[in-house]
Amino acid sequence: MPQAEGAEPESAEARPSPLLTDPELPPSRSEDALSALSPKGLRTRQRLIDGARRAFEKSGSYADTRISDIVEETGCAYGTFYTYFDTKEQLFYELAVDVANEMYRENASRARAYGEDLVARIDSGLRQFLRSYREHAAILMIIDQAAALYPDFRGLRRRIRDVFVERNVANFERWSEDGWFDPAIDPVVAAHALVSMIDNFSYLWFVLGEPFEEEKALATLTRLWTNALAVPVTETVAD
Repeated sequence: MPQAEGAEPESAEARPSPLLTDPELPPSRSEDALSALSPKGLRTRQRLIDGARRAFEKSGSYADTRISDIVEETGCAYGTFYTYFDTKEQLFYELAVDVANEMYRENASRARAYGEDLVARIDSGLRQFLRSYREHAAILMIIDQAAALYPDFRGLRRRIRDVFVERNVANFERWSEDGWFDPAIDPVVAAHALVSMIDNFSYLWFVLGEPFEEEKALATLTRLWTNALAVPVTETVAD
């Protein structure tokens, strides 16, 4: 789900971000409700989200992680939990959005220094995405678990993926208009196919533990992307 070129990252203080707002997804607390919280309330709420992440990652299971595990991890009382979240599902939704936003910000604005060298941009974007996926692999695995087990989370999982597809569609359309790669390639289909490739490859590597040699894997992925887009290779990608 990399972006070869992105916009400026959003403020890290914006919680929750509208990045994944979708009326078909599970409801989260409204912006009005959040704005009514005191600074201490916002910190407590974020403490619960951070503690939930640790609890989910420790158990390795969405289904087996209980509210009692979350409050124990944070040192909060049950009553405090229900002050900020109605259910475990609601908190997990907020956590998944936080993780997706972190990855989106981490992948933004990483390739501007490379100018019009698309090979370098693609290589930089892939490297950053893989670093980000590795850091978040434990919780991404649980997001996939929840989506497989519970239909209500499937829309969320798809939306997380779609924000990266949409960024790449915008890039590919611009590059195609500028004549930087084969105009016969459909940007939407290409974005879906290439995002699927890197998403599944990352899962195989960082969740299932396939032992790839890092530089060889990165060089190969970059070459596969540039070949798929028919980008003229003017720079030598590291072997």
